[in-house]
Amino acid sequence: MQRNSTNSQSLRFSLFCISVIGYEIFSLTSLFLPSLIGIFFAYLIILSDEIERTLGVKDKRWYLTVAFLFFAEQLNGFEFCSVLLAWLLFYYLFDDWLKTNIKWRKLLITIYVFSGYILTLVMSNIALYILNQPRLELSYEYLLYAAIESLIALVIFRGRVL
Repeated sequence: MQRNSTNSQSLRFSLFCISVIGYEIFSLTSLFLPSLIGIFFAYLIILSDEIERTLGVKDKRWYLTVAFLFFAEQLNGFEFCSVLLAWLLFYYLFDDWLKTNIKWRKLLITIYVFSGYILTLVMSNIALYILNQPRLELSYEYLLYAAIESLIALVIFRGRVL
């Protein structure tokens, strides 16, 4: 019987997706685990840059990253679509300017991760202000999670930002 590598890759990808969702649910019960919003925000920017540079089409990685960000924002108490609005704002207004003016790529990845948290919080607070609801506060946890995730993102995305 011949071994098929496509089945192995799809099984590995499915296990990765299940483990990331399990981690996200587990991070709600633990105060020390970050929610990975910043890493997936940075990954979405890196994927979009690669798609734009190679004139490719959006594949399942892009759509699954967006789906995970929606899932993570709902679990962490942000308003619906605040991550998407934050990504649109950042990618179309700030990304090109940052890539041309910041030559140190490790700082750029860190900015992506911190922007994922802070802009999501800002967009969520704008939606809460419009709905006349109590707003979320910027606490040390967001900054601590962003710092931890930026260290992880530096390892994961080393050499991916051009």
